[in-house]
Amino acid sequence: MRTYPIPFNEEARLRSLFAVPGLTEENDAVFEAICEAARKLLDCPIAHISVVEDDTQWYKAVVGIELHRMPKDNSFCAHTIMSNEPLVVPDLSKDPRFKRHPMVVKGGPEARYYAGVPLVLSSGHRFGSLCGLDLVPHDAPSDQQMAILADLGRAVVAALESVPPKPAVKTEDEFAKTTFITLIGHELRTPLTILRGSLQLLEATAESGVNPKLMRAAGKAVEHLMNLVEAVIAFSDASTGELRLNENRCELGDLFAEIAYLHLPGADGVLKSITLDEGSLTQQVFLDPNQIKVALNALALNAINHGGQDITVGAGQDAQGNIELWVADSGNLGEHVELAKLYEPFVVGGDIKHRDTRGGLGLGLPLTRKLVELHGGDFEVRSDPNCTTAIIRLPVWRTEQFP
Repeated sequence: MRTYPIPFNEEARLRSLFAVPGLTEENDAVFEAICEAARKLLDCPIAHISVVEDDTQWYKAVVGIELHRMPKDNSFCAHTIMSNEPLVVPDLSKDPRFKRHPMVVKGGPEARYYAGVPLVLSSGHRFGSLCGLDLVPHDAPSDQQMAILADLGRAVVAALESVPPKPAVKTEDEFAKTTFITLIGHELRTPLTILRGSLQLLEATAESGVNPKLMRAAGKAVEHLMNLVEAVIAFSDASTGELRLNENRCELGDLFAEIAYLHLPGADGVLKSITLDEGSLTQQVFLDPNQIKVALNALALNAINHGGQDITVGAGQDAQGNIELWVADSGNLGEHVELAKLYEPFVVGGDIKHRDTRGGLGLGLPLTRKLVELHGGDFEVRSDPNCTTAIIRLPVWRTEQFP
């Protein structure tokens, strides 16, 4: 599977990158000079300025080694552009994220040390990095060294954008902002929809007494909404369409706690129950629990609204040790559904005339895919005649301890 994460605002990031006139593959002495300064600063034999595109990485300048355009699977800088903070790895072979990396394992260059800073355009989007590499481990650089490296990175951006080195003034990408608000807005409204439907059913059954399962469902929906609002406020930037991860170690079982054993009405008003698979894997994983819960909630609600009567959730591992979180139901997608279209906003399986508007605008699966890719994972929907399964696959390093 993929070895790198994808920014939540990837489409807007790429538009911003391609709009920089000075960002061409023609070399320039000023960029080589900056790389030479970075190499001496970090006491590394190799330094480069990388440009991370949609599925490849290329180099504006390189010193100490010959490098050509390469797939992002071979990129360390694809990780560096995920935040505004430097990325420092004293020994790549001991870091769970990189020890299986093609540039680290035997047969490759066997890189060991990496220290880089993201290169941030005036739009606020990160397009690449300025970094140093070595084939032997290093102690971590000092704060002063990294501060100087960051200054050199700002000089790279200033030269590319033909402006003097000064604090960047962010400009809003309206398309990115609209996309971000649309997708997150979907998740803000969904719990309220559940709450309203549950309360309507409670009202309809008031004569026979209160249904405790529906009351619990309503309470969980409200709690989900409150947590999501806090997460969005704390870890999002609407000006660039960016969403940042708040990663920590958590139990797999806790990820399903909000959706397992729910009893909720589907789009047709029929009550459905969600059960947790008895053989579900239980162990600690390193991720953003709030965002993965958002994704699982979207999948569960999609199954309730569009799936069969029997819905099961659980976790396991594939042959490579990657974690798989899944939501399965006993329904089938139907002949009109195009699997490839399921990941596009506003399209519920293809032809819009087949959409049941009671089930929403079809934003849950695209949002889920973005959140999974933000974690460096893959998302897929498998369809069989009597079962539809949505799978979140997370890389094996998220099960391992960091040094």
